[in-house]
Amino acid sequence: MCRWLAYSGSPILIEELLYKPDHSLIDQSLHARLGVDTTNGDGFGLGWYSPYTHTPALFHSIEPAWNDRNLREVASHVESSLFLAHIRASTGTAVQQTNCHPFRHGRWLWVHNGLVNDFGRIKRELVLAVDEALYPYMEGSTDSELLLDGRLCRGSWAPSWHRAPHPDDYRDYGRG
Repeated sequence: MCRWLAYSGSPILIEELLYKPDHSLIDQSLHARLGVDTTNGDGFGLGWYSPYTHTPALFHSIEPAWNDRNLREVASHVESSLFLAHIRASTGTAVQQTNCHPFRHGRWLWVHNGLVNDFGRIKRELVLAVDEALYPYMEGSTDSELLLDGRLCRGSWAPSWHRAPHPDDYRDYGRG
């Protein structure tokens, strides 16, 4: 089972939630009490919003999160009022950076916990359902990325999926 953390509030150093609590996401990735596996070592990702950019930043690695010094460094220096962190437990797709969450589309971040049943059997159908305009942006091979791209094709999350971003779209994200 993948694990994730979402934060929205006053600006905070990411390490305050990612590392410091007793049962932090990093602690859970190494010593999980619930789930099939007690460790989640198939990569991780971090996405955060900044008041200085219009799209969220991403950091991905296939190293175990508990042992990645670059994650520790980034988390101890980046302050954000809105971020997502994800610890990956692969359900069969390759352990590679392009399969690490969060996924980004414009100003949106996406994480997923779970799996698509019979993914191997229905993957081709799902891939063919992705709009050809979005297809070049698919980088990974996970069911999670296909779920995001499928939602984008249907425009079912927000009316802004199929139009150019407007500066007002960003006013509530990461601007304190």
